[in-house]
Amino acid sequence: MKITTATIDKVFNCKIASIETMEFKGYELIKELFCNSSGLGAPDEIALTKGQLLTELGNLLKEHQTLTAKITKAGQFQVYIGLFKKVKKATIKRLSATVFKRNIEGGYIIRLYDTDILIKTGNKYTLNSGGWQTATTKKWLNEFLPNGVYVFQKDFNWHVTNNGKCTIKDSTPFSDGMTLMLDN
Repeated sequence: MKITTATIDKVFNCKIASIETMEFKGYELIKELFCNSSGLGAPDEIALTKGQLLTELGNLLKEHQTLTAKITKAGQFQVYIGLFKKVKKATIKRLSATVFKRNIEGGYIIRLYDTDILIKTGNKYTLNSGGWQTATTKKWLNEFLPNGVYVFQKDFNWHVTNNGKCTIKDSTPFSDGMTLMLDN
């Protein structure tokens, strides 16, 4: 979310994104602010209150005019708000609202939200759900796996097959970080 002196109050509506994802999008972290998100904080606490946050943000905007704000970490009562400035062209390509592709030497990385769900280098594929074994994660893994290789679900458990048959007998149980060596 872009923040200027005219839209400074909108900082409380910013979305979540990791610093790494923002850097891939061509942004540089200017400052990360630790803030109270409950509205019950006191000025003498470590986390900034709403007023302290707006003052700090106002000072940064005097120097930078426009910043992009994202929640970089969130706890129960506090958040870290990252303030970013666009500095270069993105090194990541948007495939959908939540999925990105980044080319690396000898392959690519598919990122869903802030999780690298597939890393391909040569004929090596590393799979990761980030703990979110959802239909969306499975869809994007299957989109970038070679023909005949699938992630499928049976009885609430994920499996991987590389012979085109989605049967338990012909598969391996899925686990985060598993590596497949495949001939393309």
